Amino acid sequence: MTHKQFTEYFLPYSGKMYALAYNLLRNRDEARDCVQDVYSELWSKRDAIQPDKTPLPYILTMVRNNCLDRLKAIYTEPNEEIMDMLLDYDTERQLDAASDLNAILQLIERLPADQQTVLRLRTIDGLETEQIQELTGLSRENIYTLLSRARKTLKEQISKL
Repeated sequence: MTHKQFTEYFLPYSGKMYALAYNLLRNRDEARDCVQDVYSELWSKRDAIQPDKTPLPYILTMVRNNCLDRLKAIYTEPNEEIMDMLLDYDTERQLDAASDLNAILQLIERLPADQQTVLRLRTIDGLETEQIQELTGLSRENIYTLLSRARKTLKEQISKL
């Protein structure tokens, strides 16, 4: 794949890539770095990519995984910058919101793998049902059932908190 082909094939998706990265990371610079890293990885794999398929699910999965890796690195190591940021904005409401979000993310991690995957792709990544079908190989009805069960389980568990 030449540089021109690569640009024509992947560049139209940069906005969606950035939106997903920013949605997950909530930091403009980190989101830009993530998109740049994904483009770099795509460039290194350019000869193995099949140009006859739509690249969007593949690209968004790469962005999501890159963001998750970045978040893991941030939250596994004590980071003074994050601690300073939390202390600078130390309001009770924000701390409650952060703990609520953390609790919800932990509840999502307890869901069965298929429910967790479909829920994350739909709500966090913002993919449409057709894109989830293409990415996971599940039927439309199965996706709706998994989403319904996941949401019902989350509602029940949240009400217990």
